[in-house]
Order: sequence, then C-alpha cells, then structure tokens
Amino acid sequence: MSQKIYKLCLIRGYTEAYYQLSEEARKKLWDEVGSVIKKAGAKMSSPYYECRWSNDKYTTFFIMEYPNIEAAIADTDGVEKAEMFRYMMSETILGVESSETPIA
Repeated sequence: MSQKIYKLCLIRGYTEAYYQLSEEARKKLWDEVGSVIKKAGAKMSSPYYECRWSNDKYTTFFIMEYPNIEAAIADTDGVEKAEMFRYMMSETILGVESSETPIA
C-alpha cells in the first residue's frame, strides 16, 4: 500500500557559491528545481514560514508532500543533480501521518 510522505524542510540559508551566481543562473537553478519537484509528483503542503526571529539556526521552513517514498527519493535525486545542495544549507525530516493521537 502506498502511503503519503511528508518532508519538513528546515532552511538555514544560502552558501557563498549561491550569491556568486548571476541572476540568470539563479533563475535557471530554481526553474530546474521546480521541474524536479513537478516530475516527482511532489507539492508544497504549506506556505513558507519565516522563523529566524524564533531561533538562531533556521531562516525559513516549509512542508512538502509526496504520493509515496519513491517520489520523495526521486525529488532528492533530482535536486542533487541540479546541485542545489551546493547552494543551500538545509536539513530535512521525512515522516508519515500518524493514526494515533499523542499521549499528553
């Protein structure tokens, strides 16, 4: 049975290499990343949230939704090929929706 996968993306910021890209190269990078996301069948599950004011590690975060684990893997593979990890510092956490209510 296929299960939706959710990815919490915690963005720390961009590298110096990103800031060295021309405006045209940045646009090409983001177009390629957008194409990878679409091809993988992924979608944004939340807006971007600004969080720098609440911590000293992350600037923004958002949640992605994938139809299955294969789509999440394809997205990561495509982003790797686009060299996004060279330009952005981030951490991600994959998870599935829980059927249980947390015990308080």
